[in-house]
Amino acid sequence: MRSLSVQVQPERSPGIDMAAISELFQGLVSRKDLVLQHSFDSGDDNGAYFNFTFGTERPAELWRNMQDLVFLATEHKAHMAAASMAMCSSAAGWDQYLQLYHWNLDVPVVPATAL
Repeated sequence: MRSLSVQVQPERSPGIDMAAISELFQGLVSRKDLVLQHSFDSGDDNGAYFNFTFGTERPAELWRNMQDLVFLATEHKAHMAAASMAMCSSAAGWDQYLQLYHWNLDVPVVPATAL
C-alpha cells in the first residue's frame, strides 16, 4: 500500500476555506475502492498546517480525484496553488517518495503518470 499525503498551510493564502477543503478530503474517505485507510491531523509549527493522508493501492486514480475535487476546483485552485503540497510514498515507504504538487514552483514535481 502507498500513502498519498497533502499538507495545506492556510497562512500562505488568506481567505482559504479550510472547512470546505477539509470536507472535500473527508468525502474521499467514502471511496472504499480508492481509500483503504486515512489519517488527518493539524497543528502549528511556525504556522498552522493541515495534513490529509490516504492509504491506497491506486495512487494515480486517487490523485486524479483529488485534483478534480480540490486542486482544480474554481473556488480552491488559487488557494491550493499558494498553500499546499502533495506527495506519494513508494511501496516501501517514505524513504523514497514522489513530489506531486508544491506551492513553491522551484520545487520539482513529477507528473501523475509517474505514479
